[in-house]
Amino acid sequence: MRRRVVEGSVVRAILWLAGPVAASRLLGTVQESVDSILLGRLGKAQLAAPVAVWPLIFLFFGLVFAVNTAGGALVSQLVGARRYDEASRAAGKLWGLTLIIGAASAAAVALLAPVVFRLLGIPGEVYRLSLAYTWIESISMPFAFTMFYFTSLSSSMGDTRKPFWVNGLSSALNLALDPLLIFGLLGLPRMEVVGAALATSISRIVAGGYAAALTASGALGFRVKPQLPDAGVVRLVAKIGGPVGAQTVLTSTAFLVMTGIVAGLGTTAMAAYNVSLAVVGMVQAFTMGFSVALSTVVGQSLGAGLPERAREAAVKGQALLFAILSAGVAVIEAFRNQLAAVFTSDPDVLAEARVMITVFAPSIPFLGLLFTANGVAQGSGATLAPAILSISRLWLLRIPLSYTLAYTLDLGSLGVWLGMSASNIATGVAAVLWIHKGSWLKARALEELRPETLPAAIPASRAGDCDGKNRG
Repeated sequence: MRRRVVEGSVVRAILWLAGPVAASRLLGTVQESVDSILLGRLGKAQLAAPVAVWPLIFLFFGLVFAVNTAGGALVSQLVGARRYDEASRAAGKLWGLTLIIGAASAAAVALLAPVVFRLLGIPGEVYRLSLAYTWIESISMPFAFTMFYFTSLSSSMGDTRKPFWVNGLSSALNLALDPLLIFGLLGLPRMEVVGAALATSISRIVAGGYAAALTASGALGFRVKPQLPDAGVVRLVAKIGGPVGAQTVLTSTAFLVMTGIVAGLGTTAMAAYNVSLAVVGMVQAFTMGFSVALSTVVGQSLGAGLPERAREAAVKGQALLFAILSAGVAVIEAFRNQLAAVFTSDPDVLAEARVMITVFAPSIPFLGLLFTANGVAQGSGATLAPAILSISRLWLLRIPLSYTLAYTLDLGSLGVWLGMSASNIATGVAAVLWIHKGSWLKARALEELRPETLPAAIPASRAGDCDGKNRG
């Protein structure tokens, strides 16, 4: 796997790594779309209910993303340097930290949901449904975090196939359970929104358990056992993953604020917001694939002492993704009426969704540029600048623009969609400039590694002796 990443065609390596991730995310998008389609058959309040849930849960994902970012950078660079035993020890401590964060986050989400939804001014019926949805989903958070950990660990080693099967299992099981639990088929009770949340939780618990079994069994090339994290690991996570964790927390908070801005425009706007994001999400699957691929290629290339290969991967990866997303957006724009109609038959929601897709979709290729910059940052460990760009996209651009255009200038929902689009375009351009500057071309995770972080580490002079051996 290492040779495939650090040798030969860079474009081939990126596509080889990105393909399974994009396919997994596309399957996840289909599952999320089916959720929206089925809930749309129940009414506007049911369709709007999940809108407030995801930003709240995602708020706590920032902590585990910090762990995964630091772990992914460290493991990919250690693998690039052929220091496999150290990679195994690091993975065990990072897994232990992930499980601790998952359990604490589940409890926090359940307790905070009523307060947050009241502060956002979520309408009465939508509030009740969103609260039930959140409480059920919170149960599965430790298992979801295990899935994220497994995906990051496997991908950083150059294997994106196994995460595809884990995430594919979750999406496929969710797809199968959704109609049964929402509408009460095959003798099951009709649970509507609660059924959708329960389907998601069950699928995550099963897939998370599968990911844990694969990690512990040695399916990745070495066995990993959860270990209590020490001060060295926590320091490494704070140094490299801290900016990404802060980015995720502030991004989630910003999306909660955006939910409040949209909620102020009524249930129709909230439902249209959900429909439009589901439609646009069909092309964003490629964004995640390229982000993961660039993280792996950049991390292993820098660990192997190949900075020019890392630069080539970043530049070509951004250009290729921009072209793919532009083609996908052209298709969405051409068929926006038909695509929106799949989710709802409400004429007001349909009209609003068509406007949002028309205004917002063209900015998605620029959002892809930002995501690829994040992937490059996660591979190198230079996470601060892209984190600042991501935070600025929402707090300095999207929220002020959307609120001003919607309420101060009285453009209503059109103002929100315009603010969202402008924020993506501006930060996408800035992300390209950061890539070309090249300040990220260092193996920062290895530079930050201290002896107490991974005791009994292999001396650097002997690292080459471990290629294909001593995998633990």
